[in-house]
Amino acid sequence: MIRELSNYIPFVLIPLIWWGLRRGLIKKNNYGSLKKITLHIGLVAFFLTEMGRSFYRPSIYKNDFFDYYISDTIGNSLGTVTAVFMLLTHSGKGTKQDFKIIGVIVLGLIVYEFMNLASRFDYHDVIATLIFGVISTITYNYLLNKDLQKSDI
Repeated sequence: MIRELSNYIPFVLIPLIWWGLRRGLIKKNNYGSLKKITLHIGLVAFFLTEMGRSFYRPSIYKNDFFDYYISDTIGNSLGTVTAVFMLLTHSGKGTKQDFKIIGVIVLGLIVYEFMNLASRFDYHDVIATLIFGVISTITYNYLLNKDLQKSDI
């Protein structure tokens, strides 16, 4: 019973995370359109990550399906997107310097995987982190350029 309820705890945290980050950014007068978008992308990625971990992965394992390692790497794929966009929401400046933050996040996640080398290292996780790090970088570059063009008008 408690194990089943623990699947739902992250979903209770989502509105609290949104409220806390939004409130902090509004207090700092730093809640512009770019921050709104990065916050929403981060929260949606967090929601999808937890849906995958809590429901999709157990279902795949229970039924012994081969899903091309999607269930195994869901934490590294969508979790990378979550980490990138939540940290950009909190610490990003809305400049090209933000790409250093993305690089540090992706590198840190890869180093973390290599720290598991002796026990449960999985190269699929490293590949998923790299792929979704690149996707996050491309997405943020698009959003940043769009935001910078809008501010030039």
